[in-house]
Amino acid sequence: MKQHRLLFSFLFFTNQCLLFAQAKTEEFNQFKEKYSSNKFDYTEKPPKEVEPGFFMKILQVIFQVLASLPWTFIFYAVIGLLLIMIAYSIYKNGSFLKSNAKKIYSDSDFDYIEENLAYIDLNHLINKAENEGNFPLAIRYLHYQSLQILNEKGLIEWDPKKTNQQLINQIEDENNRITFRQNTKIFNQVWFGEFEIDAEKYQTFKGMFNQFNQNLR
Repeated sequence: MKQHRLLFSFLFFTNQCLLFAQAKTEEFNQFKEKYSSNKFDYTEKPPKEVEPGFFMKILQVIFQVLASLPWTFIFYAVIGLLLIMIAYSIYKNGSFLKSNAKKIYSDSDFDYIEENLAYIDLNHLINKAENEGNFPLAIRYLHYQSLQILNEKGLIEWDPKKTNQQLINQIEDENNRITFRQNTKIFNQVWFGEFEIDAEKYQTFKGMFNQFNQNLR
């Protein structure tokens, strides 16, 4: 009788263990299925290779070619390009060290003068340009001085937006109009046309501007 009880208890315990194991297996399968999607895939993946574009391929070819060349060839090629640039600068400007008289003054300087022409001390600017040997700039200031006096005398209505021809047409007196047109032509040739001017020529042109300005006064 006792042996039957032990066998029954053993069979009952074994059955319970199988049921428990089956339940846990099903629970584990459900858990595994739930977290087996790509969303929960944390394994490191190699980065996706990006196909280089057209320009990148060209750069790669250029770098490959440069890498295959000896450094001495690259060095002499760079020196050659620098020499070509210097030669072009000399050809264009007449001298590598020659400074363009107009370029050392920004457009904003002239904009300020034109906006405040009635109040600018042009004699000071003319003397400064002469002392610096910057004769084209001095001619420009002399031209401004003529415009300043014409506006002061009511012979023109000064407006920075007006062209020189428009200002010439405003002058009613024929003699003044002809002289101002001649002086304006000198200014255009010296400043915009880069007409070569030395100290002697400058004194001649300065006399023409001063004579006109004195006649206006």
